[in-house]
Amino acid sequence: MLLNWPTAPARTREILESLLNELAHTNADALSVARIIAPLAPPADADYRHIAFWKRLRYFCRLYLVSSRWLTRIENATAVTEFNVPSAPALARHTDQAEALWNGVRTFCALVMVGAWGISTQWQACAAALTLAAICCVLYSVSPSPFKSLTLLMRTLILLSLFSFVVKFGLMVQITDLWQFLLFLFPLLTTMQLLKLQMPKLAGLWGQLIVFMGSFISVTNPPVYDYASFLNDNLGKIIGVGLAWLAFAIISPGSDARKSRRHIRALRRHFVDQLSRRPQHSEHEFESLVYHHISQLSNSQDALARRWLLRWGVVLLNCSHVVWQLREWETRSDPLSQVRDLCISLLRDVMSERGVQQRPLASTLQELQRICDALNHHHQPAAKELAAVIWRLWCALSQLEQAPIAVTLTERTT
Repeated sequence: MLLNWPTAPARTREILESLLNELAHTNADALSVARIIAPLAPPADADYRHIAFWKRLRYFCRLYLVSSRWLTRIENATAVTEFNVPSAPALARHTDQAEALWNGVRTFCALVMVGAWGISTQWQACAAALTLAAICCVLYSVSPSPFKSLTLLMRTLILLSLFSFVVKFGLMVQITDLWQFLLFLFPLLTTMQLLKLQMPKLAGLWGQLIVFMGSFISVTNPPVYDYASFLNDNLGKIIGVGLAWLAFAIISPGSDARKSRRHIRALRRHFVDQLSRRPQHSEHEFESLVYHHISQLSNSQDALARRWLLRWGVVLLNCSHVVWQLREWETRSDPLSQVRDLCISLLRDVMSERGVQQRPLASTLQELQRICDALNHHHQPAAKELAAVIWRLWCALSQLEQAPIAVTLTERTT
């Protein structure tokens, strides 16, 4: 809003910095915040931009203080503290179904391949290979870099196989008491943990070595030292991870850019529903959906895809807030209500599930600016308040001028 308000008060930036510094304190209260933002209060003859900025600033401060109060209550809660938290809609069903189906197909094919191979060869260590393949397919399907994770796991298993072979058949065959085994194990784990802290680049490798070492040097009672079963079991684990790596190579996961396009398309579809007379989701439910879709790419390594998804989410969220505020406007049949209905109809012409219609967008922005200027000189006091709401819609839609044309899917992640 400040970018589209060239005539903002001179001390606006200074006051906002003071406000942020005050909100950073844990003991910030409404009175101190009100004293800081009081110089930004619009005078009686203020224009609609000033009114819009003031209302959004008050809304932000009130929301931030309420959220901080909730966080403080949760942090200071005891084991018997109870909270009356408002109900929230289930968001698990709004996940990326196409990617989930693709991951399911990959896991099914990998397990069928390993199982068929084990049955046909009657391999006794097939259970270990099947277990590791299933774990890798399920665990690394949500990883931003599955091949890197699988390669790291493969290195871990190979190193542990060599290490456990030396330990088990070179040292443990000579151990007869538990205290001797613990005397060897404790300094070993301590050293590995220290090496993990000293080598941040290899922290993942050392962590997996510590976690998986127990299954490699485990001892039965009575102990069994059989070269064939030891090598067979370790080979099964390595082959299971290798077959999972092969499954990811053949049925590779979708790129982050493609995932971003699907999430953006879902956001636009839900936003188009927000423009209907009876939307399926309320204002807060749509807000939760936007945050849920954005969080799906929070671990993405594609900064461009993540940035475009975040940009679309912010724009559509701001537009939805304005739409719901326009719906709550006075319902009497006066010219102001007709202006409200006109703004919602203009928004329907701009947005579709496939993208932004650039030509209607340009004309809509011009029409919204004309409406704001006309309402600013209207004789009714409520006209400026309506102009402030419409100007917020203009600020949100102006960001869509950078969006690619509908139906054009490029590397910019439309």
